[in-house]
This record gives sequence, structure tokens and C-alpha cells, in this order.
Amino acid sequence: MIVLITGGTGFVGLNLAQQLCKKGFKPVLMALAPLTLTLQQQLNQAGVSFDFFQGNVTHPADLDKVCTLYKVDKIVHAAAITADGEREIAHTKEILETNLMGSVEILECAIRHHIKQVIYLSSGSIFGHLGTHDPIIDEILSPVLPETIYGISKLASERTALRYRKNRHLNVTVVRLGLVYGPWEYDTGHRDTLSLPYKTYLKAKLGEHLVVSKIHGDDYIYATDIAKGLWLILEAGHSPEGLYHLSAGLKWSLSTWLEHLKQVFPKFTYEMTDDPDLCAFKNSSPLPRSPMSIQRIKKDFHFEPDFDQALAFHDFISQPSILYSFTND
Repeated sequence: MIVLITGGTGFVGLNLAQQLCKKGFKPVLMALAPLTLTLQQQLNQAGVSFDFFQGNVTHPADLDKVCTLYKVDKIVHAAAITADGEREIAHTKEILETNLMGSVEILECAIRHHIKQVIYLSSGSIFGHLGTHDPIIDEILSPVLPETIYGISKLASERTALRYRKNRHLNVTVVRLGLVYGPWEYDTGHRDTLSLPYKTYLKAKLGEHLVVSKIHGDDYIYATDIAKGLWLILEAGHSPEGLYHLSAGLKWSLSTWLEHLKQVFPKFTYEMTDDPDLCAFKNSSPLPRSPMSIQRIKKDFHFEPDFDQALAFHDFISQPSILYSFTND
């Protein structure tokens, strides 16, 4: 099984690549730019073996080349620009071209090359300010109201993928991810909104005083569990439903996370405030969101997260520090 991961050198892509390697497969990672030498060395030390293809998901010729060269069986489409407010204003067209039209090119390529299975990675950002409308977010019944260009592009892309599934009989599954944190997170240059656990970890490691908002995203799932869920869908080969949530199904507590960090880094201090102007991370934290229901993915793929918050913290903090120190230089 040859799996192409678009955006494969990003956070989620690297965790999935590691999972595939553990299962005996060698993934093909496609991205705009090669990995840094430091990151390549760390991946090699972690036993992550992969092929790399430099290309753009909006260019059909690149997609045709990689599928032909590697005889790709399956595609996990993770490539996207996760923009903050400043980039959204400056590069709206580029975001939509990459996130929406890049997804269309992937779907068309999958049809041309008779790809056996496609997984499109969507995001809980599509819920916007309606993320707390329901105590548990359902795949079908809960309302969506994306407000950012990123969220709008993800909703448009997932609906497009589902239309290809119905109207073009493409074996595609849409997977909405919760907020992800864990190993291999770094600034790729295409992901402006780094996770709150990661950002607070960096501050704690320096022994700084941190002021954070009481209002924040709390639907986090550990990256290793994301990789596990995607592997289960790939292993099954098809999905009974077109749309699934992949999250922890539980609320994540920032205060608990900060207390854990304080125990590891005694010089670190923090306070939580209602005043956004006092916060260290302004306009970059995801909106609050109820836990996404994972009953559907549990039923169809027997998915169970391996990491609760305590286990995730222990695993996170035990990782080599370099895994959280990459740059895109």
C-alpha cells in the first residue's frame, strides 16, 4: 500500500507517516519545500522512513507525476494554509486556491489515476461561534457557521469531497479533526495558529510568566491518536459513512495543562484573565468548542483514543526537546 500524504511534512502528516512506518509501510510525503536537515535527522532517529516529493497540490502536473512515479494507492489530503487574521487579509486568494481548489485537484487526480481511497482532512473550525451550540457536536445535526477564510475553505472542501463521493462514486472519506497537539509540531510557514499546549510549553520551558485567556479552544486531541484514527480508516479501505469526527470526545483543560507544566518547570508562573488585551497570545487562540462526538468513528472503525490529558502530557514532556524546536529556516 503506497500512501501519498499531501502536506506531509506538516504536523499531522509527520505523525501519520510515523504510524504508517510502524505498520510496515513507507509513505510518500508531498510538500512545497523539503524538510530541514535537522528534522530529517530526527525522523530517521525515530524510525520514520519516507519518500519525499516536492510539489504543489494546485498543479495537476505535480499530482500526476507523483501518482505515476510512486504508483500511489491511497491519498491522505492534509495540505492546507492555516492562516491567522493578518495572513487572511493579505493572502485571501492564495488560501482559497490552496485549501479549496487544491482539494478539487486532488479529487480529480484521484479519479484520473484510479486511486483506491482518499481521506480529506477537515477541521472543527467550520463550527465557528456555533461550536458551543450543542453540548456534544454531531456530524450531521449540529449547525456550522465558519467565519474565517480558513474555516470557510474547509467547509467548502468537505462538501465538495462528499459530492464527489455521491456523484462521482469516488471512495473518499471526510475526517473532521479536533484541535491537535503533540509530537512533531513546528512552524512550517503554512500554519500560523500553533496549538495552545505547544505555545504554553515553550513559555514554561523558558520560565516565563504567562497571561492567558480564560476563553480558549478546548477540543484538543493528541496527535498520536489522530494518526491512529486515520490508520484505522486506511486499513479498512472504505467507510460506511462519508463524514467522521476524529477527536478525543472530551473537554481538554488549559488550567490542568498549565499546572502540569508548572510542576515540570518550577520557575514558570501563569495567570488567567478575562481581558484579551492582557493575554500573550492575542487573536490566535481557537474559539471555544464543545467536544465533537466520536461515536460514529468508534462504531465503524472501533477507534478509541489511547491518550487522556494526563497520559498525553506525560508522553509530550518525555519527547526529545528538539521535537518541539523546529523552525522552517
